[in-house]
Amino acid sequence: MKKRLRAFVEDHPDGWDHDDWMGLLAELEANGSDVSDPQKIGRFLEKTRLEWELTRRSVKGLGPKRSEALVDRFETLWSLRHASVDDVAEVPTITRSLAEKVIQAIQ
Repeated sequence: MKKRLRAFVEDHPDGWDHDDWMGLLAELEANGSDVSDPQKIGRFLEKTRLEWELTRRSVKGLGPKRSEALVDRFETLWSLRHASVDDVAEVPTITRSLAEKVIQAIQ
């Protein structure tokens, strides 16, 4: 399922609407995935989107472990976009300078 969610995010770089979401759930179900907890799938999808955005922005100094720490802390692109530099700098191993670069890259 993770591979399909990653593909969905890549196919919808500007986000998705209700019909896209319902289509994804129907596709997952048709392929045998358990969709009984759509909120759980949605949270995972949002985390996948944030991870993908951080990767494609190629912020110097932001490797996989730091990206994972940001995803664990903020969970959604929306949350990170609305965070302050100070909020981002509170994440372990993220310096203020790197936090500034992250905020600038995702705006």
